[in-house]
Amino acid sequence: MASVVVAVALTVVCVWVLSSVVPGSEEARTTIVIGGSVIVLAFIVGPLVSTVPDPLDPRNFALFGIPASTLARGLAVAGLVGLPVILTLIVAVSTLQVWSQNAATILLAVLAVLLVVATAVLASRVTSLLAAIGLATRRARETATLVTVVLLVLVSPAVVLWVSVNWGRDGSGLAGAAADALSWSPLGAAWALPADAAREIPAGEIALKLLIALAFVALLWVSWRALVARVLVTAQRNIPEREHANLGWFARTPTTRTGAVAARSFTYWARDARYPVPVIGVFGFLVVVFLAFVIAGIPLTYLVLLTVPALCVTLAFSVHNDVALDNSAVWLHVSASRVGFADRMGRTAPVLAMGIPLIAVGSVAAAFFADSFATLPAILGVSTVLLLAGLGVGNLLSSLFPYPAVRPGDGPFSQPQVGGGTGFVVQIAFVLLTALFTAPSVVYAILGLLGDESAFWPSLWWGAGAGVVVFVAGTVVGGAIFDRRGPDILAAALRN
Repeated sequence: MASVVVAVALTVVCVWVLSSVVPGSEEARTTIVIGGSVIVLAFIVGPLVSTVPDPLDPRNFALFGIPASTLARGLAVAGLVGLPVILTLIVAVSTLQVWSQNAATILLAVLAVLLVVATAVLASRVTSLLAAIGLATRRARETATLVTVVLLVLVSPAVVLWVSVNWGRDGSGLAGAAADALSWSPLGAAWALPADAAREIPAGEIALKLLIALAFVALLWVSWRALVARVLVTAQRNIPEREHANLGWFARTPTTRTGAVAARSFTYWARDARYPVPVIGVFGFLVVVFLAFVIAGIPLTYLVLLTVPALCVTLAFSVHNDVALDNSAVWLHVSASRVGFADRMGRTAPVLAMGIPLIAVGSVAAAFFADSFATLPAILGVSTVLLLAGLGVGNLLSSLFPYPAVRPGDGPFSQPQVGGGTGFVVQIAFVLLTALFTAPSVVYAILGLLGDESAFWPSLWWGAGAGVVVFVAGTVVGGAIFDRRGPDILAAALRN
């Protein structure tokens, strides 16, 4: 009910805005093209994230023997009576009074209304059916969630830039440029037709935009017709059982305790979204922070130099509570005799497999793009100590203070059922301890950036030395604690 109220309220606002703009003006064109493009995009994206079952799913009519073409037409027509389409039609019709300058603009405005409604109906039908087919399994939904996170990360810089714009000075120009770009896309081509006619744009450009709008509607119709024909003969999706021809990672790692734990960890990272998704989320946060630094005027050279160290500490952070992610599976390690060191070492294998190539290749790339190969030793040193010292600290903390984590089988964005402040304290401890061991290498790197280039090499030596020492010490001590506190660790892992 709340969504209906919001949709009606937005429609009222849109109609009020359209009645307030000057007919035929540049402001009217910008408002209608951008707003209309957002409406079309909502019809495309909305069904993909909706959790409400689609009553017009063609599979509901599979047993009635209706021909695919007839059913496709009927369901498309039925889509016209949905509330979102009706509200969109009201908004689209409200644009007619804005483009009433002459017969050409009126004719194109009416044509635009028809194209917009057809696009909205067919787009929502296609994406609804694609979501019903493609997101039928939990793994597919988790993958879609991961893709959504990545897209949000990619869009976040645009949001920050949008907020940073001086709208009083540059707003109209940027909005006009956005409207120009959208007018050549399937999202805004139909909305731009009467606006371009009112601005006396050459007929060739108007015809090309009309062709774009018509082609998009035709593509949606062909896709809708093909999807309906397919689901009518495959009403229920059959997911074949996958045959495993080998032991996977267990066949690739050494036949030792450490190798077995490493194989389990590699398998988790490949199949369990709880492991990679938080790392990607932290990476997205770093992207936003870096962009904020750019807006604040910090030279891009410094940001390039920080990229690899930031990614390394993000990877290292992933092990600080890895025991709790195992849940009851950690019993396999607790019940075995004296496997603490193997547990601690094996769990770091996937992170080391990603982090070492990242340091080797990323440091050279960062120095190249910063046009300062003299900084390469410092990048290597700081990145190495952040990765290795972070893993050592994480190995220690996850044995000492495992806290409730998302249960196996739940989505990566679920919340553990047991709360408390332990997690916050452990995360702060990880940051402070890692910063403590990294500080000397960072100080030498800063001295080098301030002019004393001879300090770059001590940054490397300290980073490599301190990183190895902390990693080994944290792994050994963490393993000993794991052996001694095995039952307590199992109880803590199950307390979520």
